[in-house]
Amino acid sequence: MNIKLLVISVIICILIVSLLLLYKHYDKIPSKKDHINRNKYNVFPVGNLTQIKNDKYIDYNNIYWIKRGFFTSLLHNPSEKYVFETYDLNKVSSSEVEILKKDFDNDIQNFKPASFNYYSSFNSPLSHFFADFLPIIIYLSPKYNIYN
Repeated sequence: MNIKLLVISVIICILIVSLLLLYKHYDKIPSKKDHINRNKYNVFPVGNLTQIKNDKYIDYNNIYWIKRGFFTSLLHNPSEKYVFETYDLNKVSSSEVEILKKDFDNDIQNFKPASFNYYSSFNSPLSHFFADFLPIIIYLSPKYNIYN
């Protein structure tokens, strides 16, 4: 088999798989308005977080929060900020908040919104790609200040 035919076959396979994935997950892509306004669902910690084990914390309302590691926080400037995430009861959607490391390490818990995810990047990574990440590309960096 020559190299050209092999490359063409691989490209066709990638396109077919991509189309099948898009078809299966197309219904998860929110409208531009829904995507831009999704942060209205974001949950914030109530009171100060208390560490219960390693990177697991709990707030005053007994909501569990996970402090994400450096590599899982790359989109949030992990050298300066911590990112905390909590899940809905079914572990489908998630809320993220961020805080300056120097503040959190000095027990100043002034959290800022990060984003609400229709699908958690850890529990449903493929659905997260279609519902939360792909719309950023499709809508070409929408005006997120609409929900502020």
